[in-house]
Amino acid sequence: MTLDELMDGRAGDRREGDARGCRLRKQTGRRRARRWILRGVGLVVVAFLAVGVVLAWLTVNPRVDPAPQVDALIVLATQPGAHDEARRLAEEGVTDRLLVSTPQDAPASLCHESPGGATVECFAPDPVTTQGEAINGTELAREHGVESLGVLTFDHHIERSRLLMDRCWDGELHMYEFQPTRSRRGYAYDFVYAMAAYAKTFMTPGCSSEPPEWMQTPIDKVKLGL
Repeated sequence: MTLDELMDGRAGDRREGDARGCRLRKQTGRRRARRWILRGVGLVVVAFLAVGVVLAWLTVNPRVDPAPQVDALIVLATQPGAHDEARRLAEEGVTDRLLVSTPQDAPASLCHESPGGATVECFAPDPVTTQGEAINGTELAREHGVESLGVLTFDHHIERSRLLMDRCWDGELHMYEFQPTRSRRGYAYDFVYAMAAYAKTFMTPGCSSEPPEWMQTPIDKVKLGL
């Protein structure tokens, strides 16, 4: 073998070694990138699960802080029994002003009464959601010079209602809870809907922010039981 052939052979070996090293570095880089991506996805999943656990706990164990008396009480259009509880609270002197959410086809019996001598004012929320009730209900409260405001709703709805009301109301706020009569299936449905609706709530951070249509449509279908 001549010197030139020997040199060419060594050069070829070096090129082959360099190519092999390059491939190994690329493979190592790809493996490292995949590991970081998997770790990132894992952290996101864990974070979502942690938030979900907290929200689930608050949904079935809501924080209620009823005051002995408030200037006005917003009665949300939720479960049967809300109007009965509102009557009881008014008759016990908890408030002398009821602001009753009455969307189309919702019970409106309180609109024609004055339980405990309380002034009753009914309103149609726009949009027809808890967010709409927060927007319109707090507007009415401000018009009447209300300083301490109460909100009446059922257990699974307390925390989400508090979040939405807090966005629209800067004053004193108290949450009042009532327990509706419902089956196990109804209890489970309310829980699932409450959890799903949190996603929309977090996507609309302002008092009057509107959710994207792609999110609102499936929530409406769940709400209607479709």
